[in-house]
Amino acid sequence: MTHDENKTVNISNMTLDQLRQLLNDYDFDEMYYNRIIKRINQLVILEEMQRISPQFDDDTVQHVNERTKQQIINQELQNLMPDFEAIKQLEFKEKQQLTMQILNLKYDVSQYDDIQVLEILQQKQKDKNGVIKFDGPQNQALVQYHLASILKYYKGMIIRVYYKDQDNNMSIQIYTIKDRLIQSIQQAVFKGVQNEIEHAGSDMLLEYQMFHAYKIEILSMIDVKNKNTLQQNDVQMDELDKNMKMKRDDYQKLKQGEYKQLVLDGQIEPKKKTNKKNKGAYFNFINKIPQIDLSRYQIGNNLEQHLQLSRQQQCFIYALQMSEKYNDQEIQAILSQIPQNLQLFSLSQIKNIKHIGPITIHYYEKEDSDSRKMIIKGDKDDERQYKKEPIHLCLFKEHYFIYDTDLEISNFWLNNYEQYKNNEKFLDNTNVCQIRGNCFRKSKNLNDSLSVIKLMFELNMFEEIKDYNEFNYKENSKQVISAPANAQDYCKMSRTSATHMKGKILLQKDSEDILGGNLYNEGIEHNKFNKILFADTEAFTIDDEGKFINHECYLCVWADGDIYESSKDVNGLIRYIYKLYENDQYIKTNCNKPQSNVLVYFHNLSYDCQFIIKEKYEINDVIQNNGKMLQFSITLANRQGAKVKIVFRDSYIMISEKLSELPKMFLSKQEQDVIQKEVMCYNYYTKSRYLDNIGDIDEALQFITMKDVIDVKQEFIEALKKSNCMIGDKSFDMQKYALFYCEQDVRVLQKCVQKFAELLLENLEMDMYSYISISSLALAYQAKNHCFDNCYQVTGLLRQFLQQFVIGGRCMTSENKKQVMGNLYTNKAVKRLKLQDFDAVSLYPSAMTRTYYPAGKLQTLTPEMIQHYNVRENLFQIKEEKTSTDYHTLFLEVKLFKGNDLKKRDFPLLSQKIDGVRQFTNKICEENRYFLDTIGLQELVLRQNFKYEIISGVYTEKRDYTIQKIIKFMFDERVKCKEVDNPLQAVYKLMMNSSYGKTIEGDRNETIEIYEESQIEKLYNKYDQINSVQQYGDKFCVKLEKECCEQTGYHHIGIQILSMSKRIMNEVMALAEDEKIKIYYQDTDSMQLKGNDLVKLNKKFKAKYDRELIGKKMGQFHSDFKSKKGKVQYGAYGVYISKKVYCVKLRVQDKKEKFCYDYHIRMKGVTSECITQKADELYGGDVIKLYQDLANGKAIEFDLCNAKVFMKKQDDYSYVNLSEFKRTLQFLTKEEKEQKKEEEKEEKKKKREEEKKNKK
Repeated sequence: MTHDENKTVNISNMTLDQLRQLLNDYDFDEMYYNRIIKRINQLVILEEMQRISPQFDDDTVQHVNERTKQQIINQELQNLMPDFEAIKQLEFKEKQQLTMQILNLKYDVSQYDDIQVLEILQQKQKDKNGVIKFDGPQNQALVQYHLASILKYYKGMIIRVYYKDQDNNMSIQIYTIKDRLIQSIQQAVFKGVQNEIEHAGSDMLLEYQMFHAYKIEILSMIDVKNKNTLQQNDVQMDELDKNMKMKRDDYQKLKQGEYKQLVLDGQIEPKKKTNKKNKGAYFNFINKIPQIDLSRYQIGNNLEQHLQLSRQQQCFIYALQMSEKYNDQEIQAILSQIPQNLQLFSLSQIKNIKHIGPITIHYYEKEDSDSRKMIIKGDKDDERQYKKEPIHLCLFKEHYFIYDTDLEISNFWLNNYEQYKNNEKFLDNTNVCQIRGNCFRKSKNLNDSLSVIKLMFELNMFEEIKDYNEFNYKENSKQVISAPANAQDYCKMSRTSATHMKGKILLQKDSEDILGGNLYNEGIEHNKFNKILFADTEAFTIDDEGKFINHECYLCVWADGDIYESSKDVNGLIRYIYKLYENDQYIKTNCNKPQSNVLVYFHNLSYDCQFIIKEKYEINDVIQNNGKMLQFSITLANRQGAKVKIVFRDSYIMISEKLSELPKMFLSKQEQDVIQKEVMCYNYYTKSRYLDNIGDIDEALQFITMKDVIDVKQEFIEALKKSNCMIGDKSFDMQKYALFYCEQDVRVLQKCVQKFAELLLENLEMDMYSYISISSLALAYQAKNHCFDNCYQVTGLLRQFLQQFVIGGRCMTSENKKQVMGNLYTNKAVKRLKLQDFDAVSLYPSAMTRTYYPAGKLQTLTPEMIQHYNVRENLFQIKEEKTSTDYHTLFLEVKLFKGNDLKKRDFPLLSQKIDGVRQFTNKICEENRYFLDTIGLQELVLRQNFKYEIISGVYTEKRDYTIQKIIKFMFDERVKCKEVDNPLQAVYKLMMNSSYGKTIEGDRNETIEIYEESQIEKLYNKYDQINSVQQYGDKFCVKLEKECCEQTGYHHIGIQILSMSKRIMNEVMALAEDEKIKIYYQDTDSMQLKGNDLVKLNKKFKAKYDRELIGKKMGQFHSDFKSKKGKVQYGAYGVYISKKVYCVKLRVQDKKEKFCYDYHIRMKGVTSECITQKADELYGGDVIKLYQDLANGKAIEFDLCNAKVFMKKQDDYSYVNLSEFKRTLQFLTKEEKEQKKEEEKEEKKKKREEEKKNKK
């Protein structure tokens, strides 16, 4: 108890009213609060039972068990309410009429108790026997809702709700009233009521909201912000008509998930219930006293100044800056751990900020009292920082500011300001403590900032700001970050490094690893799952009228070993798992742990999850990446109390190939004949056709959107025969075929994933089921083989510094201009060009075999080192080979300068973002701040003769070459496997290509949580962290910004791999350009040039680098054009418009050794099938002519739905097919764009002149 520690209160002698008053008047800690609530409950039950029978006393109530109490109450209820019988069903019109009657009650119900209210409702609709005719749970729930609301005001602290179960037993539930309880009851009831409202239409919704506008059936986010509900008397009934439309609009916004808008919506102003004193944000009050300057505390004297101060930084950071104990780089290091748009910052998060040192927070326990507290926060793990003298801050009115103790502002001056505010001498002496006539006595004592601001608040010297939208902090992410002065402090021993302990190699678990998985555990502790299942779903996509609908599951199939089961929805799968673990004997036999884990794989979980999440299961452990659902779980408990956790995981992020491609990768040809993906006419399946169960084959084939219809038709008929689904010659059993098709998909998924896991375990000793993604698994394999033993992870400011170095591969046309070659209609042009797609063999694995992993802690470059490496000759002493005399690896912030000998290249090495798009250019950007590692800077100087000046940087002194052996082993093993058609080759390919991306992961500042509507109150203290809300049926998927995030990574390793991959490409392309060999296009690991030039290029490359250029070994290049029609000889003609937009006409030799033509098509955002269809429509099938028109600036509209089924994922994560999805593409140069603008201006001018003439 906090109000008076010396006062003793004996709650056992207090009455119910006294206890309630005690709770209203004082705050208690959790233990005392629970004691008082328990005593209140005892007295409530006593009051209730004495009403039934006077024989009960206080002692009886405390000792009688709950079951006996309930039996007594139930018996009395049978006597009190004999008419309350089983609920009967009504026709729809009667339902509507009855609901309208209940909703339109105009009684002053506050004067009635609960029994009388029931009687009023009974009078509204009775049959001849006097039985209430409510419609199912909806209107029964509505009665409960009314009771909950009425009793809240009638009893004040108690609510009684009457129930009737299936066996006609009456029961009463007695609750202690809290706003939280009322909200949960109202929200739960609203789910039932809403069903009836939706049937009746918008008019009923309007009527319902008119009547209940003051009760908040659905919590708006402003209520979440203020942690409260509206009181009944806050809105008068005569005002409801005015607010009716506003309420309806707000309801629609809530339903659409527009939370951010409503958080800052000032339409409703409820009373605050609690003070969020554990968080700090902007101070939403303006200082009205011009003589006092509070700008040091981020408080302005007018709105403009106040907003300017507030937008500079989050108040916690601003307060640290005012302490003047942190330099700019230290402040930047703290900012690197806090999301840029976070407004409220919790006290509890201060300890999670690394290198912050001790912080003492001064605050008032209750802001209307003088009881002050102090609490010390900080990073206790950092002993060096934590031993420093603490920095003192204040927290008042949810606002952090610096704690100063030297303010010359006296309490006397503040208290007497109103009386003397016209006295200039008084206004000039803010530290006055006494006035006698014209004599002003100054105080010898100084005041502190917390006391001054609190007293000013009590004296009404602040004006509240109500427009919260004004507060927007500036973004910090765009700031250029220099190398930290203490780089070694941001290095952590790698979590993937091995530590020998008791004969095993253990690895630290990275709880922040969004793609999951313990990295490695030697001894191959098998997966933690008791069972592993594989599943798939089929869904209706179209209704009987041919309109597209939200996909609705009609079939779910799963495989449990050799057992294949099915049901009409995903609930069948979950019930199957539940029943397995419901049996005691099964649990004893199969489960060694109190909680059993079951893993269920779907191939593309982002699609199938829509059918699971909307069901009534609590969703946990959600992992998403770039909008894709990777994994989530639900937990069930059986009758014995044993828990079963079902983990749903996407197999696609482990094996990123279409399901139809998996058999070719992992199964033998014999197995592929039996296990293969079949043909399905998805849009042909409607509910009525499915129930009729007889499909027409010819009609069904019209719904298959594939190009080779003849082949598909034959495949479809063969599948029908194989599955025994044929009915005569022209019809088929739709249900049976759907089951066969879905089972085949599940069989393909099961066999291929199991084969992949088996190959991993047998050959690489890696357990696939312990990892979510292939990148996590590949990184763990490197850790197992000691690639990271001497490496450190980077975090904080150092990680942010290195993040600026990460630039992907170069993708561009020559000189960033359109390239159109030759004349399509002359044989000479065909013979002359012979284009080739010259592709690097396994570019990133090749880079790993040439480079090393920088080892040891990263350290900050000293001025002497900067001076040393500013000399070109010293920079080039650092070589990639082991024989290098300088083992340093540099990561530098530099300025660049052009010399007279600068080489301008068709494919430049420099890049910058122009209008949000990265472009490679010969020009130096205005800021002239570039971030380059050793290889990157060497390449710029070597290939283009740039001059440079190092500004700052970090370095490592050691190298680890282990990765070269590991990649070479995997590549060589893959070559051997490919020669004998061993599916293990696919495993090696996936592993080699996947690990590098994991080293340069971007920021992960979001967490994902899924809430039921009834759980919305959990967002009370998180409203400022909400980034987005997506609705899954009755659930809400909320993306929350982390308040504090210390993320680690291997960015220095990833940067090294990226730079080496660019060097591999530069060696070929720069040499080609120097030898006047034209390259038309580059896309990261490939380039397109004339095949006739390859002989010359190969000779020059051999002479310069003493190795073969052309071949199929790592580091070499080979031609990579492919066609389904046969073997590609060369590209006869090419049109290159922009990055990812080009087309090459291919000369192909088919299986009969005849020559034909095909197209190599690329257009970002438009499928090749769609382009081919448009070429057929407008150009007689000539795709090159289509690209020529695009190159000439013509705008062409594409409909992506014409060539294939196109699905859209909606906000509620359901999917719907689109009838059309049009995109108009036009590619104009800068000059063409300016010309077009001028033409549009002229056209507008002419129209205006014509309009003037017409008016005259």
